[in-house]
Amino acid sequence: MHHLQILAGIAFNPGIRGILVVSVGVGVLMGSVWLLLSSNVGARLGMLLTLTGLFGWLTILTLIWWITPPAIGPRGTNASWKPVEIYVNGSGAPKTTQVGGLADPSSLPTADQILADHPELAADYPNGFLLSDLQANNPKILAEYIHSENMNGWSLVASSAAGESQAAADVALVNAGIFTGPTAYKKLNTWEYGGKPQRENECADSDMICRAVFRVKLAVTFKHPTHYAVVQVQKVITQEAKPGEPPPLPQVDTSAPVYSVVLVRDLGNVRLIPFLYFLISVSLFIIFAWTLHNREKVLMKNKALADAAKGA
Repeated sequence: MHHLQILAGIAFNPGIRGILVVSVGVGVLMGSVWLLLSSNVGARLGMLLTLTGLFGWLTILTLIWWITPPAIGPRGTNASWKPVEIYVNGSGAPKTTQVGGLADPSSLPTADQILADHPELAADYPNGFLLSDLQANNPKILAEYIHSENMNGWSLVASSAAGESQAAADVALVNAGIFTGPTAYKKLNTWEYGGKPQRENECADSDMICRAVFRVKLAVTFKHPTHYAVVQVQKVITQEAKPGEPPPLPQVDTSAPVYSVVLVRDLGNVRLIPFLYFLISVSLFIIFAWTLHNREKVLMKNKALADAAKGA
């Protein structure tokens, strides 16, 4: 009964089960190859040939991992947004120099101003909209109010593409103790600055020469320019939900300051670990292949000496 309990524990322990599976796989697959080779060329040479073939195959496998890191397997850290500063608009100059060129929220057109010129938007946004919403669905209308040449290099991020940076801003605001949770504030607009240039911003779709030159320049740009993002939020007015009714829509407290969460893009090191695996595999393959080569040279030398002695 005691032995059955031990076996049951092994069966349901993922760590021990993984070790057993790998051990059996190595013993069966590698062991069978070594057994066949050793029965023909000897145990030592058979082991050398087995290890050379194994690390030759691992070199190819890890090279593929290096080029295309696997979703499940050896890979480094993914790219992510890292908070560097939480700036309160109107409280002085931000520590991040680039943020100083970002337009003040009070100078931007409001939803009411845009609705007055384009009343048809009311049907598309019954609960109101932000400039980032227009960037996602009505960029031509937004271009009438915001001109890229006046934004000092900053660009508005569409709300549909701002999820990752906004999630990082949520964590930063709560960890800093500014808000108790995401329901205590409302996200306004999201902005980006820097990073590698986008082809859409550099060349028209019809300009084939510009597109070709852009791809060449992008390929030889080895250093990524620093990529910034700013997520702006503002406190909401506390409202009580009435029984039997849906929760009220959050309303911004216009008297509260706007918080700008400054983020920097961390490119991560997704290919680092696969590269290290490749480096180890190719190094061991070269060592075992070189050992086989030297063994063959010694064998041919001894054979030549034996033939010479026999002829004498």
